[in-house]
Amino acid sequence: MDINLPNAMKTELNNLQDNQNDCPYELIQRCRRGDHRAQLQVYKLCYKPVFSVCMQRVKDQAVAEAVMHESFLLAFEHINSYAGDISFSAWTKKFIDNALQYRYIC
Repeated sequence: MDINLPNAMKTELNNLQDNQNDCPYELIQRCRRGDHRAQLQVYKLCYKPVFSVCMQRVKDQAVAEAVMHESFLLAFEHINSYAGDISFSAWTKKFIDNALQYRYIC
């Protein structure tokens, strides 16, 4: 739910949120509305640090790529719980363990 704020305050809030994140606030909002193009843009902005963690965990590029993709799917599934207090890529990393568990147990 968006709060009715004066435009100057909205701009200041968006700039503050952009400084804390690797993705613009409006892009995250579009993802929350189910915009697949926005999800692709977020993916392109954030995949490198997530992939890096996946590679550290599994040491196999193909498995790391699969785990990374599953992590992003989980992140987009739960994007409404993203508070914006950390970067989106850092928040997405919390889904890596879930993706690994799913990949190796199921």
